[in-house]
Order: sequence, then structure tokens, then C-alpha cells
Amino acid sequence: MRYNIITANHMEDKPLGVANWPSMVNQGLISLVNDKLSEGWRPQGGIQRTNDVDGKPIFLQAIVLKTCECDPLPCPVPEIDRQ
Repeated sequence: MRYNIITANHMEDKPLGVANWPSMVNQGLISLVNDKLSEGWRPQGGIQRTNDVDGKPIFLQAIVLKTCECDPLPCPVPEIDRQ
């Protein structure tokens, strides 16, 4: 199993404002996580928001990638009643 943490300084994509290049954006956490999900990664837990040394917000998301069948991903126990 592989483990990684994705970081970004904003949640949503921000366009760079370059004329005739609408695809040029500063990717937010949502896009970065979606890119990893398409590669087979899965989120582990929720999003963490903290501040850097300058007081600017940073968003973090932990992700895991199953690398073999001998390494099961964590999942809730099915017999637990979650109401």
C-alpha cells in the first residue's frame, strides 16, 4: 500500500488569466484529488485545513493506493450499525 498527502493553497481551480489559454489554471485540491482518483488512489479520511508560516490557508487530503491483494484497504466493519 502506498500513502500520499496532496496539498493545495485553495480548494477550486483558479484561472491564470492568460488570453487564449483557458486550460491554464492553478489546480485546486478538488482537481488534484480527482486526478489521483482516476489513477486508482482512494481518499483516506477528510480534508484538513491549516495555515502555513505566513498565515495563508493550506488544504490537505490523505490518499492511499492498494498495490497488491495482500494489502487490504481499510473499510468499515459491515456488522456495525451506523445510524
